[in-house]
Amino acid sequence: MRADLLDRLRRQYGGSLVTTGTRLIDVPCRYGMHLMIALRLPLAEVGAFYIVFGTMMLASGLGRLGIDRALTREMARVLAAEDSGSARASMIRAFAMVGGLSLALAGIAAAAAWPLAHWVMHKPEMTTLFLLGALLIIPQNLANVVAGALAGLHRVTQSQIVYTWLWPGLFCVLAFLLPLTVGVALVAIAAAMTLAVVIGGVMLVRDLPARGTEGKVQPVPLLSTGLSLFSLELVQLLISAAPPFVLGAVASTDEVGLYAIAWRVVLVIYMFVSGVASMVSPRFARLYMLGDLAGLKQEAGKAIGFALALAILPIVLVTIEPHRILLLFGRHFEPAASTLRILLLGQLAATLTTTTPELLGMTGYAKSLLRINGLALLTLLAGLAWFAPRFGADGAAVATTMTMIVNGIGATWVSRRKLGFAPIGALYDGLRHRRRVTR
Repeated sequence: MRADLLDRLRRQYGGSLVTTGTRLIDVPCRYGMHLMIALRLPLAEVGAFYIVFGTMMLASGLGRLGIDRALTREMARVLAAEDSGSARASMIRAFAMVGGLSLALAGIAAAAAWPLAHWVMHKPEMTTLFLLGALLIIPQNLANVVAGALAGLHRVTQSQIVYTWLWPGLFCVLAFLLPLTVGVALVAIAAAMTLAVVIGGVMLVRDLPARGTEGKVQPVPLLSTGLSLFSLELVQLLISAAPPFVLGAVASTDEVGLYAIAWRVVLVIYMFVSGVASMVSPRFARLYMLGDLAGLKQEAGKAIGFALALAILPIVLVTIEPHRILLLFGRHFEPAASTLRILLLGQLAATLTTTTPELLGMTGYAKSLLRINGLALLTLLAGLAWFAPRFGADGAAVATTMTMIVNGIGATWVSRRKLGFAPIGALYDGLRHRRRVTR
């Protein structure tokens, strides 16, 4: 009896636990990176780093346009029909498109370095930093395409390694050996991302299916699909990049540093939520392709239940003791406690709607997702324009939280209308059914 129970739990949750365990490696790697930045740089330089880093992460997203996410969906879809030839062809097209776009964006970013530093930030000393930041765009995007292809092959653990913690871990090794300045940190990140592309590429080549017949399934254009899926990523990128950028333009770099560290603490929780979403996205695409709507609802309910189990306790603990958490980065970050509490409200909304945007994107409702994300984007920009100049880091946090709430409510409403359920409702139905069965 016990052996049967353990076997069932292993089959249902074994893959999820392995993926979550992999994400736990993200904590010492990614947050080791942010901790090193916070501890080894003065507060003003921390702010300068996050202005450039966030801006280049946003620019790199424009060099992908969601093609890596579209590749995940397309490879999962065609492999469900056992069309390995089309999967390989889609992967090659994705690398070619992203490589060309990224090269162009890197050139534009380098050309924009002087105007950004002088006319927008009013900080001429940041020109060199923006030039160095342009080095991040190409390796970051190629690494994401590798990760997207691995996810499409259902190699979720390897995909998360490349997406999340591999390059931050490599950065920590490089930064430990180097005298750290903002410029050195940006160059070290570029080098770490390049190494991540090489390591991820080796994993991808090893796991590619054997060449097979191509043309069993009609291919879907990656760019048009990617643009719809990119609307979600664009909001996520702007949530990370826009507040530091706007604060840098309307306030001091000290305010940027306070907000940036508070946001990084919140991302510890988001790391697990996004990990669950990445894990189930190819499953959503496969189940929808097979027409298994009951299985799709069950998978969505299980996924959000898993995310809530991971995230609720950290949200509560950080809300109660934000000062102690911030002291880990240094006493000068303690004033960000109110900013951290405001951001946690948004993270709670994101946790309660975990996987809902991915569910819409993977089931063919990307246009609805585009409209939701357009509204969320307007909310973010309007909130930053109004609150950031008046309240600094706290104002930026209010704008971010409003955006996450709008995005979550919109995705839940569309999911219920288009699919007949939302993941949070599927979780409730599943728990109620299980309670009836066990009585």
